[in-house]
Amino acid sequence: MSSEDIEILKRAIQREKLARKQAEKILEDKSRELYLITQELKETNEKLEEQVGTKESELQGVFDNLLDAYVRMDIFGNVLEMNYAARNLFGYDIAEEKLNVVKLIYKEDYKYAMTSFQELVTKGSFSDYQARVYTKENGIRTVHINASLIYDKNKTPIGAQGIVTDITEELKQKQIFEEQKKQLSVIVENSSLGIVLAQFGKIVQTNKAFQNLLGYTAEELLKKEVKDISIKDEYEAVAENLEKMNTGIIDSFSVNKRYIKHNGYSFWAKTNIAAVRDHDGNIKYQVAFIEDITEQLKVEKQRDQLVKNLEKTNQELKDYAHIVSHDLKSPLRSINALVNWIKEDHVDTLDKTGVHHFTMIENTLEKMETLINNILSYSSVSNKENLQTKEIDLNILIDDIKNIILIPDHIKVAIKKKLPVINGDTTRIQQLFQNLIGNAVIYTDKEIGKIEIDYEDKKTHHLFSIKDNGVGIKKEHHEKIFKMFQSVGDNENSSGIGLAIVKKIIDLYEGDIWLESKLGKGTTFYFTLKK
Repeated sequence: MSSEDIEILKRAIQREKLARKQAEKILEDKSRELYLITQELKETNEKLEEQVGTKESELQGVFDNLLDAYVRMDIFGNVLEMNYAARNLFGYDIAEEKLNVVKLIYKEDYKYAMTSFQELVTKGSFSDYQARVYTKENGIRTVHINASLIYDKNKTPIGAQGIVTDITEELKQKQIFEEQKKQLSVIVENSSLGIVLAQFGKIVQTNKAFQNLLGYTAEELLKKEVKDISIKDEYEAVAENLEKMNTGIIDSFSVNKRYIKHNGYSFWAKTNIAAVRDHDGNIKYQVAFIEDITEQLKVEKQRDQLVKNLEKTNQELKDYAHIVSHDLKSPLRSINALVNWIKEDHVDTLDKTGVHHFTMIENTLEKMETLINNILSYSSVSNKENLQTKEIDLNILIDDIKNIILIPDHIKVAIKKKLPVINGDTTRIQQLFQNLIGNAVIYTDKEIGKIEIDYEDKKTHHLFSIKDNGVGIKKEHHEKIFKMFQSVGDNENSSGIGLAIVKKIIDLYEGDIWLESKLGKGTTFYFTLKK
């Protein structure tokens, strides 16, 4: 081998060594790169596994805490998974017993269930499925189901899943609501009051009574606003309250206003308007209840006029009583004076019969004056304008009355229990007790007369009684004795007005009076005065 060949061989070996080194370096770099990629893939895979685990945990939490029941089954209907809500609804625990959804289908809904299942298979899902199901412990329940198929990676169906909502109670409440709605509708339609539902002044619903009041059909009223059937000035006054209602200041108000009928005439109505609000307190509707008060107002106007006329008549009667009494008293006094003059001038010439006749004339004149005074008292006793209310000690009042009226020595007036201090008009209260005590004195016929005054404190009234041991009063006279000129018996000292005055005073103080009596034994008058 020549030196030239050797040199060529050396250079070839040199090139081979260099190429081998280059190859080794490339292999080393690739190995290092592969190692780094492997490490990176490992770290990424670990992160993915961690994220998957987290998501699985989160999904499991969502799954377990769903308020609605969740069910997963295989293609044959065998239940593979149920959340807590599903176990609670159906009453089964698939960890302890197997369950196929066919077992849950209510027999009368079986055909509908198979149709829905076929829809699930062909379309991949169904929604708004509503049917009854059997449960283990909760009886028959009505449920709403949304379901979808589960596929493998080759798009082959391997099962199904569904969200099941128990709507049994919801349907019951809806049924109750619909029933109540029907009942309310019947009440509204048959109400004697006109009822209007309005929204921002626009009529949206009316009942038959309101349609009849105005003479419009329901359809005609739906085309109108409230202002179209109202008097302009009156509607503007109502609008102020409606604005307060809209701003939440008030929830209801009442007003008397006129409505314009279809024929152009109007009528007065009492209108009660109330707000119907949403959950946020905003106005949704106004509901109005309308009552025709046209006739009522006419009656009230007539009544007011009658009251005015009655007041005028009463005043005229009072004036007449005063005028007549004044005109009667003057000639009576003149006659009495003339009788006294004649009696005094002829005292020496008159015999006993003549003196007796003059005495009878004097007694008659005195009785007539007493009668006139009693009539005046009766006419003015119920006049509240003259009342002067103050505290009255009845114990002192009774002592004063004993000194005013003539009580014979054989009659004793006794107070059984200390009497109260009451509020009232002294003159009226004195008239009341004086007339009753005086009446008892007049009709006491026993050798030893007894008049007893007693008292009992009631919740809202004072209860008094005045008892005597006199002649008594027949049962049939118990009512009439409180009327004018209706005295019992022929006692010349009775004017027949005293008990009528008593009745008017008791009425003035919102009380009542009654009596118990036995002929020959005596009478007890009971009466009350409001505190």
